[in-house]
Amino acid sequence: MLALVLAASTPVGGQGVTARTVVLGQSAPLSGPARAHGADIRNGALAYLRRLNDAGGIDGRRIELATLDDSGDPDRALANTHRLLEELRVFALFGYPDANVSRELLALVQQSRAPLFGPVTGAQIARQPGRYVFTVRAGHADEMGRVVGHYAQLGLKRFSLVRRDDPEGAEILEAMRAALRRHDLPAPAVAVLRRGQVPEAIHEVLVAGPDAVVVALPAEPATGLLRELKRGTRGAQLVVLSLAEPAQLARDLGPAGAGIVLSQVVPPIERTSLPVVAEYRTAMEAETGRKDFSPASLEAYIAAKVFAEAVRRAGPALTRDALLLALEAMSVYDTGGYSVGFSRTGHQGSSRIELLAIDRDGKLLH
Repeated sequence: MLALVLAASTPVGGQGVTARTVVLGQSAPLSGPARAHGADIRNGALAYLRRLNDAGGIDGRRIELATLDDSGDPDRALANTHRLLEELRVFALFGYPDANVSRELLALVQQSRAPLFGPVTGAQIARQPGRYVFTVRAGHADEMGRVVGHYAQLGLKRFSLVRRDDPEGAEILEAMRAALRRHDLPAPAVAVLRRGQVPEAIHEVLVAGPDAVVVALPAEPATGLLRELKRGTRGAQLVVLSLAEPAQLARDLGPAGAGIVLSQVVPPIERTSLPVVAEYRTAMEAETGRKDFSPASLEAYIAAKVFAEAVRRAGPALTRDALLLALEAMSVYDTGGYSVGFSRTGHQGSSRIELLAIDRDGKLLH
């Protein structure tokens, strides 16, 4: 993975840019418990870059991705980032998963003036004012606002939240509280899911008598919890946020998941009527040799496509400053049914949220 960096010729433009290449750096879990998620993000980006590079690249340059494995450890991710910037001298950082986007990482980005593009996270920390970080997808606040707004319009008033005992879970809770205040609705009942305490979490949710239960968990812990909630909530609407992979959740629940709604920050991977989804599926199969599709790899694919468009607009004399200016001038860019836009003061490309549902056969409805 590092050979492409070490083989690069002498830089002719900005750091990480040669006459033939533009090198991006990434730290992601390619081993350890989160390796499947890390592989999805990396493969989604590589699928687009292969397609781009096979067509000649941009201004005669290939865009390459150098990935260092961090096994899901944020400290290793920070050390990897130091190496990418200081030793391997990459042009920009790309596609960092949520767990690696820390205050220490963002301070390093600011200090080094290296763009961090397309982190796969909804966290507010990645959306704070600053010049060097650009996110493509909606954030937690957008997602919760869409969910609460949708069901408030349908007359639902009492909401509950099941979240993890971590900073991301706490941020999602604050986003829910803010969304409920905007609709003059009462504060939510909250259950914090801790290891081995599923019954306690279910009790905390049920005792509140909610109209809607929002589950902010990955697919694996969410599955068992949702089965129990379906049996006990007596008609409450169950909604699962994008932390859970929808296809996996639908497979795991089968017909028992009928009526559960899932929110997503990218289009459904089955919606091939959208050009970007059809293009992504073809490119992913060419890259991996499998029909192994996921929202995370689609998000990374779209982010790589947007980044490449910014490189194209920056022109042949590519520098980091030229890239930043091109991004901030990209008010609208349609990737093929999924549009993004940035400005000088707005570095989040999209606030789009999709709501899906599981039908009686355990399949996803869009």
